[in-house]
Amino acid sequence: MKMQCIIIGGLFLLANIHFNHHNAMGVANHLPAPQENRVIKKFSPHPYFDFDVPRNVTTRVGQTAFINCRVEQMGDKSVSWIRKRDLHILSAGTAVYTSDERFQVIRSEKAENWTLQIKFAQQRDSGIYECQVNTEPKMSMAFRLNVVEAKAVILGPTDLYVKMGSIVTLTCIISQGPHDLGTIYWYRGSSLVQPMELHPNDPSVAYPHRISVELKWTEALTSRLKILDAKLSDSGNYTCLPTSAEGSSVMVHVINGEHPAAMQRGCATTASKDERLSRIRLLSAMLLLLVLWHGVTVRASPLPSQRRSRLSEGGGPPPGSKVITNSPAGTLSSSSSSPVSA
Repeated sequence: MKMQCIIIGGLFLLANIHFNHHNAMGVANHLPAPQENRVIKKFSPHPYFDFDVPRNVTTRVGQTAFINCRVEQMGDKSVSWIRKRDLHILSAGTAVYTSDERFQVIRSEKAENWTLQIKFAQQRDSGIYECQVNTEPKMSMAFRLNVVEAKAVILGPTDLYVKMGSIVTLTCIISQGPHDLGTIYWYRGSSLVQPMELHPNDPSVAYPHRISVELKWTEALTSRLKILDAKLSDSGNYTCLPTSAEGSSVMVHVINGEHPAAMQRGCATTASKDERLSRIRLLSAMLLLLVLWHGVTVRASPLPSQRRSRLSEGGGPPPGSKVITNSPAGTLSSSSSSPVSA
């Protein structure tokens, strides 16, 4: 009986301990987390880069280049910019470590955007720039900067000859540069070429304009100047001048008739190659005939040794010839070779 009471009491004690422990755990699960834990949870993600920003940046010579690096969840970290070409640390935070005053770092108020700014960009500034966060280990993202010198090129020869009444088409292309190259203007001499612009409802739209300009972007910026029914007054120096690139010029000659050097047919032309080839062939033939004639002349003329042998074989000069003989100084005498009768 005494043993049974001890066992029952032990079971009751164990049940009570389990009940109290369960209640304590339930209360603890419903308590708010400490302030420190909430802060750690808020900044628990590591910094990471925004890969939606452009990483291949193109700008023109002389313009300002902007390379934007966006870092989320920065916390107390900072960003450095490194030029990979020479591993030069350009900046750490907002402090710039280069004597080149063209470089500057622009930081947004939320410290998410770290923009490397390069004023008056030059082609030597092209290359890889690295945005680096001072985590452990360090994390970085590379950007490529392309600084190009945009230049316009007019297709075809620099001197263009066209027949009066034909169509003149000048095509200007800018193959390098960003898409913000603006527009292209055409000049004849110092005067701006202003093609006629009509309202779409104007009935004259159905008829082609004598002077028109077409501008389009494909793989390059292209401007096409077209002049219908070319007149003598359309002759002149035509310049294709972009708003943000170096221009290109061509001299247009409108003539009344054919020109032997270059005539435009269709959109573009070059000087006639057949005419140059014909001239070369004619010159070669003349040289060949001259060489052959010289060879025939040399073979037909006997050599001096041959002349002497012929004289010795005949016993004397031919009848009727005169022979100059040695005489005292200052005199010449001649004798006839005619036979003398005995």
